[in-house]
Amino acid sequence: MNPVQILTVESLLDELRAHPVNTNQFFVEFRDQFLTTDQLRRFIKQYHFFCFRFVKILEGLLYHTPLEALDMRIELTKTLYSELGSGITDQAHVRYLERFAQSLGIQESDLMQTRPIPEVDQYLKVLDRLFLQSDFLRALGAELAVETTAISEFRFFLPGLQKYSQFTEQDLLFFSMHLQEEAHHSDWLTDAVRKTATSLEDLEHVAIGARETADAWHQFWLGMYEKVFTPANQES
Repeated sequence: MNPVQILTVESLLDELRAHPVNTNQFFVEFRDQFLTTDQLRRFIKQYHFFCFRFVKILEGLLYHTPLEALDMRIELTKTLYSELGSGITDQAHVRYLERFAQSLGIQESDLMQTRPIPEVDQYLKVLDRLFLQSDFLRALGAELAVETTAISEFRFFLPGLQKYSQFTEQDLLFFSMHLQEEAHHSDWLTDAVRKTATSLEDLEHVAIGARETADAWHQFWLGMYEKVFTPANQES
């Protein structure tokens, strides 16, 4: 009989890193296949829809974090400040993504008219609920999962895009910078969990939020796979 494993921060991180979302079919085929311009546009419109709105939800999480949870608030502030370009508008992460979209001929007005696929919309709703309506420990777990699993996508996206001769290093800056940035974000959120979840019961609440978020993120990419790689889909 296998002994029951006691939940720890390390075991939760290992669980998140082993989640199937980290090696999902979208990531693998994005890295290995040559996509058409139409496919890349479908991807970036949906991805931008999420990224553009995520930071606003993160702002809400910071506001709803209890006053006494100072360590959590500090680490969230560091993450939010990073996402917003450390105070420089042109260096906000979403601006780098919009510059990549421009290299595909997508203007900001086109991005603003994007309608989300159901899986993208649902993931944002999950984050909104966990960040703004659940207890702060589940919210902390949700953001831990966001930042820990986000590292994987760039390990696939950057080499996947470097295959195309038309993209410059500047075009791909959003993707290259996140290889390092997401590692920082994950470290900051891990530190917040260590300092905020001070009992096994606290950590179990964190794990509930983390697991639900990782599962929803996986569904996000299953939907993106259908949107980008299914021939029946049209440009939208």
